[in-house]
Amino acid sequence: MPAAGNSPSPAKPPNARAGGGASLRAPLFAAAATAIIFLVAAVVSALIVREHLLDVAQANFDTHVSHVTADVRRELQLCTQLLRGASGLVVAQAQSGGDGKPTADAWDRYVARLDLDDTPPCVRTLGYADASPLAAADGNAAPGPLAHGVVMWPPRGEGTDGVELGVSDATRAAMMRAANSGDVALAIRAQPRETASEAEPVENQARARVDLYLPVYRVAPPPVLAPARRAALMGFVVARLDTEYLFASIAAHEPRMELRVAAGQPPISLYPPGAALPKPNDRPSRFQRTETLRFGGQALSLFYATSDPSLATSADFSSSAILSAGFAAALVTGAAVFVFVRKRGMTLAEAGMARSRSSLNEARMMAIFQSSGEAIITLDEQQRIVMFNPAAEEVFRCSAMDAIGTPVDRFIPARFREAHRKHVERFGETGVTQRKMGRQQPVLVGLRTNGEEFPIEASIAQVNDGHGKLYTVTLRDITERIEAENALKASRQELRELSANLQSVREDEKTRIARELHDDLGQQLTALKMDLSSAEQSLAETPSSPEPVLAQLRGMRRLIDSTVGSVRRIAADLRPVMLDDLGLLPAIDWLLNDYNTRYGLEIERRIEPGKMSFSRNGATTLFRIMQEALTNVVRHAEATRVSISLVCEDGECVLRIADDGRGANDAQATEGHGEKSFGLLGIRERVHVLGGSVSIETAPERGFALTARIPLAAIQQEEALP
Repeated sequence: MPAAGNSPSPAKPPNARAGGGASLRAPLFAAAATAIIFLVAAVVSALIVREHLLDVAQANFDTHVSHVTADVRRELQLCTQLLRGASGLVVAQAQSGGDGKPTADAWDRYVARLDLDDTPPCVRTLGYADASPLAAADGNAAPGPLAHGVVMWPPRGEGTDGVELGVSDATRAAMMRAANSGDVALAIRAQPRETASEAEPVENQARARVDLYLPVYRVAPPPVLAPARRAALMGFVVARLDTEYLFASIAAHEPRMELRVAAGQPPISLYPPGAALPKPNDRPSRFQRTETLRFGGQALSLFYATSDPSLATSADFSSSAILSAGFAAALVTGAAVFVFVRKRGMTLAEAGMARSRSSLNEARMMAIFQSSGEAIITLDEQQRIVMFNPAAEEVFRCSAMDAIGTPVDRFIPARFREAHRKHVERFGETGVTQRKMGRQQPVLVGLRTNGEEFPIEASIAQVNDGHGKLYTVTLRDITERIEAENALKASRQELRELSANLQSVREDEKTRIARELHDDLGQQLTALKMDLSSAEQSLAETPSSPEPVLAQLRGMRRLIDSTVGSVRRIAADLRPVMLDDLGLLPAIDWLLNDYNTRYGLEIERRIEPGKMSFSRNGATTLFRIMQEALTNVVRHAEATRVSISLVCEDGECVLRIADDGRGANDAQATEGHGEKSFGLLGIRERVHVLGGSVSIETAPERGFALTARIPLAAIQQEEALP
């Protein structure tokens, strides 16, 4: 029994600790479920975005592969044109009374004029073989050779089957296909290597031998009947192709892409020479594509593969960023749900106990104050420090014992102390509970104990505890963020400088290419046209000149005229010669007249530069802005009328291009959305480099107007400056 006068101490509930654990179960479960949902959503989003970006990268790779295949087709077409030119020589000699076969000397002279060592690069041997009649009653060829008496160049070369063609099955099939169709035929067969060892695989012991055959007829044969075609056959023009050089020259322009080529039945590797045939899973490249190119009755399989990391960089970065953001969102949202559910789950009894234990809550608040990662300082009405948490000690490098009781001015640079004191006093008079400090100057400056200044962000709150006002300042050190922002600004400036340099290099390269096209290729085509005209005139003066040859020469002259026009147009599109030779104004007149002629645009112009003398960079910038704007009008605006003005006054040059087309939304024009964004972005970058500005006025169905303002000092020649 208890002693008299003694009362038993109150017993704690046996399940108090268990109840406290149970009260945490629901918040923890809700927080975990929310975090898992956010993580799953982030993973799914990252996978979707990654697959989409990889599909975009594959589409870009496929487009690039199609361009490379087109280059291969173009090179093979050049070889075909060479054979057709040689067939014209054979026909001309036959019609002039010869025996239908050119002599070795005549053939060597003709081939020497073609300069096969340089063009086209894939033809290294060219020859001619007269053919025996191929017509037969049943439509089949004779069992013997189809052609004999081969004349080849260079003289050291040998015929595709010695001195008689049609010995091998591949050659016979190609020649019959050419004779029946009247078009070029391709023959592919394996040629064993002399140095191959018996241990090597079969595909590594053979190299491909590729020949082209073009039939030559005495007279124009009927277009359909194969026997009639074979009866009119006179011979074949034969060419040996260097496929290794052809595909190696194309692969050299694509160092990050693997190229394999195979053709024939059974398939033979054409490139790399003697390599194993491509298989679906022999190389785990990230991007692959196989294209089929049909030429000369054969199907060439071109296998492209690459593991270029730049194609998948965007997908990897985006998916990683989404996963990181999802993980952070899961943590933050889970914590918020935990706090919310725990707060909502508090019972009235627990609330009463919390009120009865206010001292314990104060201790908890003090614990939060002490453990907060943000620096917290509490001031009295005289702005003396009354509370100073450990985070503040770390930020200002001063202990709480030394800071409490001292004015807060010691942590503010001297030049800001008076303004800070007045700011706190005005805040106390307003009665506002809390607000952010430094509205006019978001980034404030703090002072460490060692005299070092550093940037901070701060907010202030006030409360009246019955003994007077207390001000609580919460602040954070943003030194790292400011350094990151400055680094970002420096990086952006470097990117702008890089963009400007790339624009300059691009213009120089365009100028060089345009000059070479205009001066070199144009002169060579003109000389070729003169030689062809001279040959045509000489042949026309011959009493027995064949009319088909004259017609072919006239067709060649027209083709050269068309080629000269194409060369001039391409050179002008790259960079008009008159922009460098005559200046900006003649180049603008040419550009506007060209768009008026080619696209039927009605252009109203007002070009009034006054006595302004433009620098080369300034003239190029204005010309490219006008060219890009007109290109956008033609591609997107559906306009019929364009107004262009160029005025130099009041220290700036104003270029304005306006159309009456369909216009665009303001968001598309100002934020860079839509298919016009790259052109407008290029214009903005060009103007920004010169210190100018670009403004856009547009609305749906209200037209599109672009105005560029550039300081005259940025585009004026130095000698013209006052």
